[in-house]
Amino acid sequence: MKRINLSPPRIILLSYLGLIAAGTLLFKTLPTTKEPAGWVDALFTVTSAVTVTGLTVLDTGKDLTFLGQALVLLLIQIGGLGYMTLTTFFLVTLGRRIGLKERLILSEALNYPGVYGLVRFLRRVILFVFVAEFLGFLLLLLDLSGRYPPKEAAFISLFHSVSAFNNAGFSTFSNSLIDFRGDLFFNLVICTLIVTGGLGFFVINELYLYLKGDINRLSTHTKLVLTATVFFIAGGWLALLLTELFHYGGVWSLSWKERLLSTFFLSVSSRTAGFSTVDLGSLSESTLFLLILLMFAGASPGGTGGGVKTTTLAVMLLSIFSYIRGVSEVVVFKRSIPSHQIHRAMVIITLSFTYISFVNLIIDRVEEKDFLGTVFEVVSAFSTTGLSLGSEEGLSFCAGFSSLGKLLIVLTMVVGRVGILSFAIAMIGREREPRVRHPEARLLL
Repeated sequence: MKRINLSPPRIILLSYLGLIAAGTLLFKTLPTTKEPAGWVDALFTVTSAVTVTGLTVLDTGKDLTFLGQALVLLLIQIGGLGYMTLTTFFLVTLGRRIGLKERLILSEALNYPGVYGLVRFLRRVILFVFVAEFLGFLLLLLDLSGRYPPKEAAFISLFHSVSAFNNAGFSTFSNSLIDFRGDLFFNLVICTLIVTGGLGFFVINELYLYLKGDINRLSTHTKLVLTATVFFIAGGWLALLLTELFHYGGVWSLSWKERLLSTFFLSVSSRTAGFSTVDLGSLSESTLFLLILLMFAGASPGGTGGGVKTTTLAVMLLSIFSYIRGVSEVVVFKRSIPSHQIHRAMVIITLSFTYISFVNLIIDRVEEKDFLGTVFEVVSAFSTTGLSLGSEEGLSFCAGFSSLGKLLIVLTMVVGRVGILSFAIAMIGREREPRVRHPEARLLL
């Protein structure tokens, strides 16, 4: 391994691929399904769990045994936190000192700036994750205890708490959370878990230190993440109400309470969680296009969500606004954004759009399915969201794809979880600072 000298992005990619391979082997070896499942469906299910996506070609509640559901739950937890994160945590707990390269890999996996204080940060992250999931479990159990037998209510609560915090979107119910559309308490608990997991561990840690009094001010990153999160939730909620205005085949056919609650839930869930309290097939095409945009945006860096990230879009929008105003410096919260970060945001968005377009064209040509449904599925896989227009059997839209189509979705989920830029660097090479500066070219744009 020392001779190979793998870069952190390559190690992270290989860790996910190794976890997927081991999970697929377990899924096929153990009695995880009530009826025998093929290798492609097993690989798809495991990949969807490890990448915390939530797309399904097997019904989690009906087709999987209790052991299968438990395995999916375990893979969601490992995939959400990251295999490298958990491994390092156990090594530190056992008293082993981690070297500089291990710290660099961990900082890359957690999107943590630098290596100072990384071990303390890791311990806080692990503790916070399990405390948040445990509280979510207790609150959901409080709501479900009267509806199901005690053991069933406990497992459903645990499954959905872990799935929601990790933004996985897996549910033991065939119709996702449609039966809980009018349950205000249940909706708020799930939304809180989704938002908390999607904020990013760096933001959560800094908020903890700020409330504790250890730091006097929040960083620009944390302020931008919180602002962008509120903007996307509130803006998405309002936009969904407008795109569904007087569309009586969808949300507008519900009561005002369910109308407001379901659009709010969809605004929160669509950016990376994948739960739904409405039938997406009944929504208008403008609403579906809006959901594609929200899924593309995704959650925030360093969390359990996917997408191009809220901060990436925020940086691009701020730079565009500054350029239009004729201001050369891009400023946010009285801080200047470096040009290399603007360049990085541009590369991420361009690569993401290019990859999604390329994969979508291939799948549309191979499968010859509904075009909007195909686009929706590819973006959902890339953003690790898990929302889908669905199939007649209550599964994801891609359940009707051929093996080639499913494998392309599998690849897209992996790329989305690792990150398009990290994936490109892992496949092509490392980031390097050029040693030579060339004369500037004058181009007409």
